[in-house]
Amino acid sequence: MRRLSNLFIALLAGLLILQAAYSLYWPIAHDEAPLFYEAFLMRTEGRMPYKDMFDFQMPGSFAAYYVLGRLGGFNGFRIRILDLLILGALLAVTYAFMRRFGRSPAIVAGLLFGLKYLQGGPSLSLQREYLLLVFVACAVWIGMRDSLTLRHRLSLGILFGLAAVIKPHAALGLLPFLLFDISDMVKRRNISLIKASMQSILPVGIGFAIPVSIITVWLAITGALIPFLEIAKNYWPLYAQINGALIVNTGTERTLNILDNIWRMGRNGIWLIPALLGVFLNKNKQTYLLASLALCYAIYPAFSGQFFQYHYIPLAYFLILLSSLAFTFDLPSKPFILRLSPFIFSLVVLLNVRPSFTFLQQLRGEPIATSTDRAAEIERFLDKYLEEGDAVQPLDWTGGTLLAMLESRAHIATPYVFDFYFYHHISSPYIQSLRADFINDLRESHPRFMIEVTSIDKPWVEGADTSHEFPELRQFIEENYEITLYKDDYVIYELKQH
Repeated sequence: MRRLSNLFIALLAGLLILQAAYSLYWPIAHDEAPLFYEAFLMRTEGRMPYKDMFDFQMPGSFAAYYVLGRLGGFNGFRIRILDLLILGALLAVTYAFMRRFGRSPAIVAGLLFGLKYLQGGPSLSLQREYLLLVFVACAVWIGMRDSLTLRHRLSLGILFGLAAVIKPHAALGLLPFLLFDISDMVKRRNISLIKASMQSILPVGIGFAIPVSIITVWLAITGALIPFLEIAKNYWPLYAQINGALIVNTGTERTLNILDNIWRMGRNGIWLIPALLGVFLNKNKQTYLLASLALCYAIYPAFSGQFFQYHYIPLAYFLILLSSLAFTFDLPSKPFILRLSPFIFSLVVLLNVRPSFTFLQQLRGEPIATSTDRAAEIERFLDKYLEEGDAVQPLDWTGGTLLAMLESRAHIATPYVFDFYFYHHISSPYIQSLRADFINDLRESHPRFMIEVTSIDKPWVEGADTSHEFPELRQFIEENYEITLYKDDYVIYELKQH
């Protein structure tokens, strides 16, 4: 059995290393392009999020992508290297705290999560849930002990504060740590529940407030705090009504959609089988902590109501950790079904872990199917015709224009980096004000080129109070621009010469 176990681990390791090597050639894709382009504008033009660039992401996302962009020189290959270095650090931390359950489960846990992450291909790379998971994993490393000290509690608060400035509901993972810590103090030190709660919550709260305060001061100093609060107040409630199918739904319809999706667990439910076996085989505080974290991050996607695949990265991580506990052959005295746990675990792995579609394309020598082909065409156009001082206005989001502008180091004409938000809740006074402001900015800047992605995969929002039309924008283009390049999936307009 030991040889079989070692062979299994060797196969997983070989597949992970091979996919990791091929992933170095994955392009910047999906959400990476807008965030890296905005980081590029922060670096080269001194633009601040919210004040000089309209976006609704949390400030921690901008900070993270700015650091990654600076370290990688906004170069796709170097960014992929950073991606793998982050993955390596995450797997090292995972091994460090999973080692208490045995060497084989600790190794398998890291290998499987690495494979699961790479399975998502370029579109899942460097997603914010992946970045915040680094802080959550470090918190588990610190918090997975029999008792916590003041320093441990402060560190937990800081780590979850760092995760929360990327995605606020990442702080859900703090609850199990607090509950286990309070319970431990009540039992071990025989103190009251209120006193134990104060001794646990206060240092954690102070630690949590440190990164939040630093981000708040940064926004205030740069003049971006008020614009951020305005976006949070006015735009977030509108965006929260858009579900994962990009359809506006509210009230009972939204509630039913959340209830319908939450139990599906992003197609990660099959991991529950070995995860439950892992819990039965390891009935201790540390296992229950991991199970509690899995529960928290199963609820996590419901806060956005969109249930995109990357929202399930933390859940997949903790389910895989629990499942790896079933990978043990030291079960001679256990019931028959539990003695089958390593075989059940292996079967789930075979059914659920597979090479990414992108990796298989690479093995077959096929081009990677993303919007990067379109981006490459647009980049070639900009490199050829863009002159010093020219500005470009994208009418796109994740369709390749922003990647092209990043690669060609093009300057943007207005604070509006993408056009997604102009086409939903169009009767809202706030969206109407955004539209009006955008047109005013265009009239002032008159960018030389405007690039509009028209492909069928453009992420249009559907449902009540949405539209594909923006009459004022269309009028402005017709009056001031002419088509200089027309393709089936995008159009480039050039400013008319008067």
